[in-house]
Amino acid sequence: MTISVVLVDDDEIDRYITRRIVQAGVEDSRFAEYEAGDAFLEAIADPVTRERDIGVPPPPVLILLDINMPRMTGFDVLESMKEHLERDESLRTGFKVMMFSSSENAKDRETAFSYDFVKDYIVKPLTKQKLQALVKRHYS
Repeated sequence: MTISVVLVDDDEIDRYITRRIVQAGVEDSRFAEYEAGDAFLEAIADPVTRERDIGVPPPPVLILLDINMPRMTGFDVLESMKEHLERDESLRTGFKVMMFSSSENAKDRETAFSYDFVKDYIVKPLTKQKLQALVKRHYS
């Protein structure tokens, strides 16, 4: 099964490590990364960019979304995504959002899961074992 993995994280080192783990751990995957939430939101709103980065019709899409980013937090992105998902059926059926943060704060976890389209909360760093468990849990 092809999975598009989208990483939204402002930390270049975290993006590099995550990209390497995904490429090694998910055999048939597309990978797109954004260093800011607003860039990601623009990409999913634009059909040409979405097709290039994610695929159309979108295959299952795993979105790893950081919480603490400049300009827009991950929670700001979730709020905007809620509007996108309500307008676009193809996004609603294929996207699975996983919060991907160094925060182990219970309030952050609670806020993330208040959005019904957030399926998981992963504490950084991503490891091959965490990724395999995540894919098995949500895509088998």
